[in-house]
Amino acid sequence: MSDEKTTESLEAKLASVREWLNAAQNVMVITGAGVSAESGVPTFRTTDGLWRQFNPMEYATPEAFHQDPVKVWKWYDARRQGIVAAQPNPAHLMLARLEEQGKQVFIVTQNVDDLHERAGSKMVVHLHGSIWRLRCERDGNIVENREAPLSEMPPTCFCGEVMRPDIVWFGEELPWRPLQQIDEYLMEGVGGQGSGRIDVCLIIGTEASFGYIIELAVHAREHGAKLVDINPRLTDLGRMADVQLAGKAGELLPRIVNRE
Repeated sequence: MSDEKTTESLEAKLASVREWLNAAQNVMVITGAGVSAESGVPTFRTTDGLWRQFNPMEYATPEAFHQDPVKVWKWYDARRQGIVAAQPNPAHLMLARLEEQGKQVFIVTQNVDDLHERAGSKMVVHLHGSIWRLRCERDGNIVENREAPLSEMPPTCFCGEVMRPDIVWFGEELPWRPLQQIDEYLMEGVGGQGSGRIDVCLIIGTEASFGYIIELAVHAREHGAKLVDINPRLTDLGRMADVQLAGKAGELLPRIVNRE
C-alpha cells in the first residue's frame, strides 16, 4: 500500500471519528499506560517497561509490602517524584476539551497518576487506585498525600500502622467504589443525567490485557456506541472497534476534537 493511500485512509478514519464526536453527547473513555507514557511516565509491560527492570512480586504484592515496606515505599516514592515532574500531554488536554464543549465525558483509567485531572477532566474513575492516596490496612483509613519526596519513610497512620499505597496489587481484587461508579454511569449516565446511553467509546493507550476492560468496551458497543481504538499497535479491542487509529493519542486526538 502506498503512503498516499495510507494517508487517505487515516484521514477518512479521522473524519469519521470527528463527525461522531461532534454529534455525541455522552462519551466514555478508557485509558491505559500509553496515554501517560506520552507524558514521560514509564509503562509496565512494554519492552522497556518497569516490569522488565523490576520484579513485580518484589514491589507490587501485599506479601512484598509486609516483608519490606521501606523497600516498596522507596520504589513508589521514586515513581511519585517522576509523576510530579510529568505534565498532561495533548491527549489529556483534548479529553478535557470535550467536557468544555458541554459533553458528558466519563473516563475510566487504569493509570494511578492524576494527569487527567490536572488537564481539567472532572469525571475520572481510577480502577487501579491512586498513587497519591495512602491506606491503612488496620483501620481502613485513606488519606491523600502529595509529598514528593515523602517526609516520612515509611508513612504511618494516626493509629501507628504503616500505610500502604492505595493501589491494586497483583493478587488483589478491584476496589468496589470504582466498580460502583462505573455501574451507575452505565445505567444512568454522568451524575445520574440521561439514560446511560454511550454515543462514542474511546479506548486509548491500553493493550486491553484485562478482561474487564474488554467487557466495558463490548458493553458500550452493544448499547449503540461507536468504538474507537487509539494505539500504536493493533490490540484485541482494535480488531473489534469500528475504527482503529494506529498512532499516538497526543498526535491524533488534536486532529479529532473540534477546538471551536
